[in-house]
Amino acid sequence: MRERSGTSRNSGGPLILGERFEFRENGSLKVDFDEKVIEFDPSSPNHLNRLERILKRRLLDELEPALAHYSKKLGVRFNRITIRRQRTRWGSCSSDGNLNFNLRLVYLPPDLIRYIACHEVAHLKEKNHRKAFWRLVGSEFANYKEMEKRLSEYWSLVQRLPFFMP
Repeated sequence: MRERSGTSRNSGGPLILGERFEFRENGSLKVDFDEKVIEFDPSSPNHLNRLERILKRRLLDELEPALAHYSKKLGVRFNRITIRRQRTRWGSCSSDGNLNFNLRLVYLPPDLIRYIACHEVAHLKEKNHRKAFWRLVGSEFANYKEMEKRLSEYWSLVQRLPFFMP
């Protein structure tokens, strides 16, 4: 996490779910989460669009169980989950109970993704960041201050990365 570049010195790839992936320029699109390899043609808009859809699906696979867990535990319900490119935040919660997440979450390790899920679900119960909100978050993440610090460090890192970078 201390590296200031989004690419590994060895693999040439960015973080995906907190792990280094290798990018290979290739005529076909292939994403192998086990082998940590992404093959695609960066000049192909079709490949970039399909890659974004694959990464959104993988991010949803991380978010959905966490959101279900925390909403049940906190006794709240959410309506819709949306993942999109956002410039200023990791996630948000609307007054209608919709949860919105930044696609750049895909760079984060799973524990931070779960933390953000908990944070946004807590907003369904407590709309602001007053003491009651932090008590809710702290009931699940006693180390929430450390998690917030890590998120801030990651934010600095991922803001310098073009999305999605080959």
